[in-house]
Amino acid sequence: MTAALLGAAAFSGVAIVRMTSLLTEVREEQLGGVIKEEAVHQAAWAVEVAARQGLFACEHSPHEVPAAAATLGQRLTHLDALLKRHGAATQPLLLRAAEGFKMYAAHILQGDTCERLQNAALRNQRLHLAEQLTDAWINTTLALHSAIRQREMRAHDIGSSAIAVGLLLGALAVVAAWAVARWVAQGVTRPLGQLSALAHRVGDGNFAPLPAVSGPSEIRALWADLDRMRGRLSELDQLKDAFVASASHDLRTPLARLRTAIGLLADGTAGPLTAQQQRVVALAQVACEREIRLVTALLDLTRVQAGKAVRRDEGCRLDDVIARAVEEVSELAEERGTKLVLQAEGTTPPASLDAALVERSLVSLMTNGVRVSAPGQTVYVTRTLLPRGPDGQPGTWARVEVRDEGPGVPEDVRPRVFEPFFTRAVGAASADGLGLGLPLAQRMMRALGGDVLVLENANPGARFVLVFPLGLGAPLPAATETTSKRYEA
Repeated sequence: MTAALLGAAAFSGVAIVRMTSLLTEVREEQLGGVIKEEAVHQAAWAVEVAARQGLFACEHSPHEVPAAAATLGQRLTHLDALLKRHGAATQPLLLRAAEGFKMYAAHILQGDTCERLQNAALRNQRLHLAEQLTDAWINTTLALHSAIRQREMRAHDIGSSAIAVGLLLGALAVVAAWAVARWVAQGVTRPLGQLSALAHRVGDGNFAPLPAVSGPSEIRALWADLDRMRGRLSELDQLKDAFVASASHDLRTPLARLRTAIGLLADGTAGPLTAQQQRVVALAQVACEREIRLVTALLDLTRVQAGKAVRRDEGCRLDDVIARAVEEVSELAEERGTKLVLQAEGTTPPASLDAALVERSLVSLMTNGVRVSAPGQTVYVTRTLLPRGPDGQPGTWARVEVRDEGPGVPEDVRPRVFEPFFTRAVGAASADGLGLGLPLAQRMMRALGGDVLVLENANPGARFVLVFPLGLGAPLPAATETTSKRYEA
């Protein structure tokens, strides 16, 4: 019995040391390198930000150009010092991007700052370097994820062996060995399992704060390391979101100008067009509008994710918002030979709404319904008013259901319909979209205090519903004024 206890204790101790060693490797080998690369990345990105500020000063505040140039010089000096200190330990892609920013900043400061900042070739070079910088961080994240998963698999194998041997020795050691094995399982295996689950969560991209894990000091130290790693990855994810927002914002102006130019061509302002030229211009208009919708969706998603305040319009009428959404989707419905029917009972009172968010959410749901519908089918949009919310919240609530006659939502797709960037070909719709429509609609509605839900499939077709409050002090219309409205687009 004593030999069994000693053997179990020794084997468990070795397992703990080996698993601690694995996680220590992640901390010392991986996180140490990430910290150095982070310093280089931040210094290079600071040069990028200083260049943008200098360009803004050249275009809008010429008196601030000397200060902007001085800032650029200071950040160049800092980047150069970090490259000398950590250059050998920096991954090649990040090192090339940082060296590129260093040469770019030095070139800008050697001549007329504004002239070189506004040079088209140099601006393109700066954007390319920013893309390289982002790609380098993505590679760092993937490498870190891979290292964590490899250590996790090895730790899992070690833990499994420790549990098996502990159980065997516990059976031989009767009550005492069983008690020791139980204590080891409760004191070590459970925290390790929690750490494994938390590592899985971080690896899947969920960077929410980690719940505390109890156990030996080594386990708590490992939890602290994992939480620090989560914080680093969360910062990288925020950096990615900031880059998407910045790129989308920079694309908005040239796309708007392109839309205007194509519109002038289509209207014949620049001269008459042949039939073949008109077809080419029409194709260009469709492509331009698609890109503008994409950029608008990305900007809306960024605004909602950033927690920006909802822009409420006082005295806004929901029926007017729904009518604008139907009008926006009606052209697509006409092209696909699909009917778009709006059904509404009663009238909506003046409300306090972010009309842009509500309209964008409705457009997303109706567009999905039209795309999955075959020619000749109908998409129904039904608006009703409720005296209280889904969980019994008092006040006037709106419920807008969008129902199509397509194949419905497949069972294996239902759990993922609100997952960003998830696409699946359904019915007449292809899977070439970005996968942001439904997730964006849900986040917009939740920002308004409501939600977007997927209901059980109709027979036939899919059913999605928007539920959201109409704002404080918005009474339901009197029953004597209730009417029924039906529109077709």
